[in-house]
Amino acid sequence: MTKNKKFNPNKFSMDKIISNSKFNYCKNLKWFLIAPIVIIVVGLILLFTVGFNLGLDFTGGSVIKVYANSEGIIENCEQYDVNDNTDFNAMRNKIEEVLNQYNLSINTFRTTTMDIEGVITKGQAVEVRYQNIDGATGTEIAETNKEIRTKLQDVFGYKEISVTENYSYAISAPEVVTATASSELLMNAFIAMLVAMVLILIYVAFRFEITSGLAAVLALFHDLLVMTSLVLIFRITINSSFVAALVTILGYSINNTIIIFDRIRENTRNGKFEKSSNTEVANASVKQTMSRSILTTLTTFITIAMVAIIGVSDIREFAVPILVGILAGFYSSVFITPGLWAIAYRKPKKNKKKATV
Repeated sequence: MTKNKKFNPNKFSMDKIISNSKFNYCKNLKWFLIAPIVIIVVGLILLFTVGFNLGLDFTGGSVIKVYANSEGIIENCEQYDVNDNTDFNAMRNKIEEVLNQYNLSINTFRTTTMDIEGVITKGQAVEVRYQNIDGATGTEIAETNKEIRTKLQDVFGYKEISVTENYSYAISAPEVVTATASSELLMNAFIAMLVAMVLILIYVAFRFEITSGLAAVLALFHDLLVMTSLVLIFRITINSSFVAALVTILGYSINNTIIIFDRIRENTRNGKFEKSSNTEVANASVKQTMSRSILTTLTTFITIAMVAIIGVSDIREFAVPILVGILAGFYSSVFITPGLWAIAYRKPKKNKKKATV
């Protein structure tokens, strides 16, 4: 009669599965480079053909507020609850129908509060942002916005029906906004990213060695280019929040890379790997840190994904590029950076003591 074997939980752990795998992360570097190169090339083609899907921060536009709940204030007007998805979408559809008459579309649509002068304070409302007609003069934009406001007053029943004209404030006068994210903002963002990369290079080179620093910076370029290319491919709106996402992802993407380089440094000093090649050292280091990289990336990704799903549009414009950057950072840290290090790293020569006579 054979005894039952005891269950060994370590046999089924993530670390055990990864360490026992025969997959070589460094020898397959050329295959791992194919997907990023294709994405970046497609992004470059789109950049020089259709360009970015620029938001109001870059192009300018108009902002208008529409009051949602007129109960007890304006008679015979339909009531809306902006916290109810059905009512929220109903208001959006009505506003979009009016804008479509002028070949305009909603850029941002969100809940807000609104004061109706002399009547109510902080009532429910929606704020609509839309781009102005291309090539239109200031006078033409003002005239178009005036017509849009009049039609919205008709659609929502907020026509000036009171002698005091207080009810006309239920639809705010459209405000024309200028392009705040101008070339100066882009230049400042570029300088900030350049300075960040230089500081990261210095830090990694000082803590580890120059080869690791260069590999880390190349990985950051990969992350930024992939994130920007996917934004171009999926036509995600580019606003100042996207610029903030670019700078943010620089700090996050380096985390997994630092963890792997730290293990590489330990293994190069370990006598166990003294006769091992760079590829073997890097591959072993990736396997030893893989479960940690997966878990840290997954927890962050889930958190940001929830923010993107339940957050307002402005938050979503920041969160979605961050999600792409997180995945790109994990990919480069695990599949690209160790391979680049293995190719470029040269072991320091040991000084041989001269034999004494």
